[in-house]
Amino acid sequence: MHTDQTKIALIPAYNPDRKLLAVLRDLSASGFFTVLVDDGSDEQHQKLFDAAGKANVLLRHKRNLGKGAALKTGLGWIRDNIQAPCTVVTVDADGQHRIDDIRKVASVAEKHPSALIIGSRKLGKGVPFRSRSGNFFTRTVLHALTPVTVYDTQSGLRAFSHNLVPLLAGIDGTRYEYEMRVLIEFTRRRIPILEARIEAVYIGSNSTSHFKTISDAKRVYKVIFQSAGKKRKYRNPKSN
Repeated sequence: MHTDQTKIALIPAYNPDRKLLAVLRDLSASGFFTVLVDDGSDEQHQKLFDAAGKANVLLRHKRNLGKGAALKTGLGWIRDNIQAPCTVVTVDADGQHRIDDIRKVASVAEKHPSALIIGSRKLGKGVPFRSRSGNFFTRTVLHALTPVTVYDTQSGLRAFSHNLVPLLAGIDGTRYEYEMRVLIEFTRRRIPILEARIEAVYIGSNSTSHFKTISDAKRVYKVIFQSAGKKRKYRNPKSN
């Protein structure tokens, strides 16, 4: 059992490119214990995982199950193997989370162990239109139909304490809709969600994203509409 690390980076990865190695290197240099989940990547990407020597733990799915499933595999491992207290940060494998921002959300989570911390991007000029418009539309619909007041609903950079790991590991969802379910479930339970401003980084017009515009969007909006009509007066505490 690992006991001397308090900052854990959980990285779901599906057919990543070599930017993953730089992500792992930066996290290791910053003192993070890294849990990497290979979500059923194909054969041609296996050499990259073999080269990912900076990962402290490598977990594998035999086939692609989705980002939510990969996150929950990692959360289950952390729950069963890491001794509290610790802070967990979910980090994308494509290098679009700056190490300074990863450290920032981890620091906020350490100060607010009962809250979920979202790395919140200001999606303005320089952000690909698809990402900017998609986030705006999702945020607008979510705010209209549910109690959730998060600005950056699609951010994958999230931090939280060990106290929240069992709950997160048990929330339904296997693909991108899982992250939306988390926001709705935490709001329903009146668990604080804080947003910490981070830099919006998009490499190659976000070409490395595995988000499928139609099928994944349908899953996300299905979750939102299922929660419609349950709006309460609760609002999240002031963002950082």
